[in-house]
Amino acid sequence: MMNHMERVSRVRTMLRQVSPGDDLDSLSIPPPDQVGELQPLDVAGNHRPGGAPRAGYNEALEGIRKLKEQRDDQVSETELFGVEAIVLAHDRPAVFVRAGTYDQLGGVWGQLDTMEMRNRINPLLGSIGRIELPNMFTVPYGGTGFLVGPGILMTNRHVARLFAEGLGVDELIYQPGDALVDFRCDVDSDPAQASFLTVERVLMIHPYWDMALVQVSGLPPEYQPLTLSVRSPEDLLNRDMVAVGYPARDDRNDLALQDRIFGGVYNVKRLQPGKIRRRVRVRSFENEVNAMVHDSSTLGGNSGSALIDVSTGHIVGLHFAGEYLKANYAVPCYELARDARVIAAGVQFDGRVAVTDQWQRAWNFADGRTQRRMFEVPPAGRSVQAQAPQPATSEAGALQIPINLRITVDVNGTPQVGLGTPDEGVYARRPLQPGIAPKARPGARVSMRELTELMRDPSIKETELRQYFVGEPTLAKPFAPGVIPNPALVDIAQPRDIVEGAMAMSWANGLSRMKRQARFQARQAIGDRAPVLVSEGDSWFQFPVLLSDVIDDLANDYNVWSVDAAGDTLQNMVFDGAEYMQALRRNAGSVKAFLFSGGGNDIVGEDARGKSVVTQIVKRFQAGQPVSWYLDTPAVEQKLRFVEDCYRRVLDNVAREFPALPVICHGYDYAVPGGGPGETRSPSWAAVDKWLGRPMREELGIDDPALQRAIVHELIDRLNLVLQRLCGGSYASGLFRNAWHVDVRGTVGARWADELHPTDDGFASVTGLFGTVLRKALRLPDEGIAPASADEVRTPNIGDDTGEQAPGQTVELAPLSSSYIDSARPWRLAKAITALREEVNRQAPNRNKASDGTIGDAAHRSRDSDHNPWIEDGSTGVVSAIDITHDAGGGCSAETLAQSLQSGRDGRVKYVIWNRRIMSSYAHNGTAPWVWRSYSGANPHTKHVHISLNPAKGDYDSTAPWRITV
Repeated sequence: MMNHMERVSRVRTMLRQVSPGDDLDSLSIPPPDQVGELQPLDVAGNHRPGGAPRAGYNEALEGIRKLKEQRDDQVSETELFGVEAIVLAHDRPAVFVRAGTYDQLGGVWGQLDTMEMRNRINPLLGSIGRIELPNMFTVPYGGTGFLVGPGILMTNRHVARLFAEGLGVDELIYQPGDALVDFRCDVDSDPAQASFLTVERVLMIHPYWDMALVQVSGLPPEYQPLTLSVRSPEDLLNRDMVAVGYPARDDRNDLALQDRIFGGVYNVKRLQPGKIRRRVRVRSFENEVNAMVHDSSTLGGNSGSALIDVSTGHIVGLHFAGEYLKANYAVPCYELARDARVIAAGVQFDGRVAVTDQWQRAWNFADGRTQRRMFEVPPAGRSVQAQAPQPATSEAGALQIPINLRITVDVNGTPQVGLGTPDEGVYARRPLQPGIAPKARPGARVSMRELTELMRDPSIKETELRQYFVGEPTLAKPFAPGVIPNPALVDIAQPRDIVEGAMAMSWANGLSRMKRQARFQARQAIGDRAPVLVSEGDSWFQFPVLLSDVIDDLANDYNVWSVDAAGDTLQNMVFDGAEYMQALRRNAGSVKAFLFSGGGNDIVGEDARGKSVVTQIVKRFQAGQPVSWYLDTPAVEQKLRFVEDCYRRVLDNVAREFPALPVICHGYDYAVPGGGPGETRSPSWAAVDKWLGRPMREELGIDDPALQRAIVHELIDRLNLVLQRLCGGSYASGLFRNAWHVDVRGTVGARWADELHPTDDGFASVTGLFGTVLRKALRLPDEGIAPASADEVRTPNIGDDTGEQAPGQTVELAPLSSSYIDSARPWRLAKAITALREEVNRQAPNRNKASDGTIGDAAHRSRDSDHNPWIEDGSTGVVSAIDITHDAGGGCSAETLAQSLQSGRDGRVKYVIWNRRIMSSYAHNGTAPWVWRSYSGANPHTKHVHISLNPAKGDYDSTAPWRITV
């Protein structure tokens, strides 16, 4: 992100550019009545039409005066914003295209408002469309394209790579229907009435220029090809032009300024005037190209925009990138007219120029006359920011562009893919043979295509693929971790800039979702009878690859159709891009419950401007004030009301269409602000104190880690109270009888991977609570009821624990009748034992269980033992003890488990035996509670650890998290 002085310098350059005399003295300042009022954002930080942070006309005049007087170092942020918002909005506006024409421009562009100009430009507008990506879940659309021949649409190579693969004209990989075109999508359009045309083929992905050609079917006669100019950019210098495309809100650059110029409305067709400037050489993919330059106000989403020479109506360039306050770059149509292959493809030019073999080497590369990679690996060098819509907000200075590798959910298909062997150095293209699939091999280098296949394979767990991904902190958002392919093991260069890094990140995020859906379909195809769930949520439900989140863990017992996405917000999930009802309808008849996760980003994340939410809703430090004082603000109430409104809408929608379907919600655990004394976390995907710790210290003056934690603690409590008011399944007073609340507070403890996400172990404990609530909501039997054969869980440990009676214990431990085991009399495990075993298994899923056991054998029946079902619960006996096998190599150390029970001091524990020692939760013969003493029983307990629980029902049947470590 550029610093203040660099921005001042760029503003100065831009102002000179828009000045008639190329100097600031001749700069025309619009009068106040032509610039409108600069309004602030609302309290919630929402960007509404015309919204922008407050700045005044007088501040802008003062900023210009300082710039004229060469006092650049004295220009304040407010003055700088005023200069940009007033002058640029006046001299480089962006107006709506609608009803076949464009809105009034006025000011310095008044000549474009004449009937002569409108008659020239209006007929061209209908042939410029928005490229839609119906199978992409993380991006609203791909970019812009325009007709250049019969059924031929031109766009950017980097836009085409969102739905197609390859280079040149041969062996391009594309699935018809992965891209559509909407030739309207203006500000007055009704989305429900949108008409889409299908991209049937990809005709060309140019190997040198950032250009691609696709074929569109079903074009009505009114959609006519535009004519491309053959005039060189040098002949067009300083010519007036307009860019026509679909600008999207771009988090790389000043959001307030964008909202000022674009009125807070994005993703619709606009006309953006400017001038053609002197050509420059810039890096584009692996090439250094001599690009056309223009200075209209473009944003992400303008990729593929048509640049129209207003004096002729001909297309002079294909916009492909821009650098904020500096320049925008385009592929000159003149250069395309010099390529014989472009002409042969049927592109319509206004004349002919001599062709060139200047790009023959690039075409040779594409044609396969030299060895090549499926995915380009550009060398280091100057790069510019490709402009395409963003799937999610990112750090200022970072644009997220997803790479779609045409990942389709096809359980039985045999796709044609690019493969190779590591010793080839580069990967030649050959088809994937039926029955042969790449495997995850520790330390083995793979191509991007191979990694794609690995991610698509539902039989391969994401944990096996973690070696192929690394964190990228510069791309991280609160609930959208920065995750990119590992350049050490994946055949892709280390991202040379934030653009390429963001492309790789979104690829990982989107493919994780596809992998889940492929797994769902594969399980259904083989008749898996696990209960079907539908889930919609943020990164607690989908954390790409590097952590095992709630849905990953639940997938062991349930088959989950996931429409989750890291970085998703309540605004998007509920209003802007709602998918949950469609997902429920897709699975109607089989879905047993709907899981919904959202709201964390609204209270402890960051807003669309990249600002920490906590700093906007919490009061600044004031000595002696209680925690509640910091949160008694209108902003906190507004945030919580918004969260409640969103949940009410979801619950109401589900209840109307699926009245008996349980909805499972949760309210997050007590996040721990980072950066305090003793900090040990070091997530690879984000700075440890980015969203809570650092903003609270630096912006609110709250330095005390204990106070920071207490404030977050209170915020999380208030969020949970919102859900308690709604969840009638969990609470008698809840408004929706089929809504259930998973209260995860106090579950994660110290097991936080970053400020907002638990570790694998932490997520496993959270998932255990989800499992408990799901069993209640679905009316499934409690786990721990005796199976058909009690021998299946009978402890194999002969001569195990010698029973011990706690002080004040009234239940007599006497040898019990064999009827507890050998007759039909029922018995069950204590629910707390089941919960403990679940936590151990989640943390060590591959552990050895040879010494595991619950109910005792005949030897146990002959003496006192908690392995006997001696606790009477009605007509059922309850076993209140468990043995857990010591298997350090398999991830379950009995020593670690025993020590974590000692440090946790859980009140449910009666005693623990491990390695010739016993520890009680009560004082015993002079030994204090929770202190080890010698154990002399017949079994030394060196192969397993034994845990017994207290006989009170509130202890042995409590399913609260254990917070253990193995």
